Amino acid sequence: MRHSSYIKLDEKEELELYKFIEESNKAREKKRAMGVLLNSQKISVLEISKKLSSCTDAVYNWLIRYKRGGVASLKDIPQQGRPKILKVEDEDKIKEVFKK
Repeated sequence: MRHSSYIKLDEKEELELYKFIEESNKAREKKRAMGVLLNSQKISVLEISKKLSSCTDAVYNWLIRYKRGGVASLKDIPQQGRPKILKVEDEDKIKEVFKK
């Protein structure tokens, strides 16, 4: 089992994490930021993993990412994949049809 010291956040960093949680529209990003905040409150990685329904390795990775890159490092990494076939305008038209 890995050992991790607790992250010490100053008021500015803590507020930045809360703002990130509030503004992000991605649950994974919010979960990562919450894990960092919980760790800063001296909650163990095991407890954080239980509270957030994540494995301990994931929590350790969030903490390492935060230590290396701050809040920006908690964002999802863009994934490559098949390009969209529909244009945004076409998607909007389809949504309108389904609403009717």
